[in-house]
Amino acid sequence: MGRATLRPLKVVLYAALLGLLLASYVTPLQEISTNRALISDLRADLAELEGDNVARRRAVEELGTPEGIERAARERYGMVEPGEEVYIIPGDER
Repeated sequence: MGRATLRPLKVVLYAALLGLLLASYVTPLQEISTNRALISDLRADLAELEGDNVARRRAVEELGTPEGIERAARERYGMVEPGEEVYIIPGDER
């Protein structure tokens, strides 16, 4: 083989090598893109859960007071003090 025959072969080999290198970057780039979207979703979930935790902490603090316990007993369990009268007003049941 002469020099003229080897030159196109070298070009083809370099092109093939370059193609393999580029192909090896496709999957990692796709994973990076997917992971960035996942991170965004997870941050939104985290913010929502942190908000829920704040509300629960407030409820726990409220239940640590006599007023909070009384409110919970009245609202959740329908309890009344002795001598109180309860009036049930029919409402719009949806």
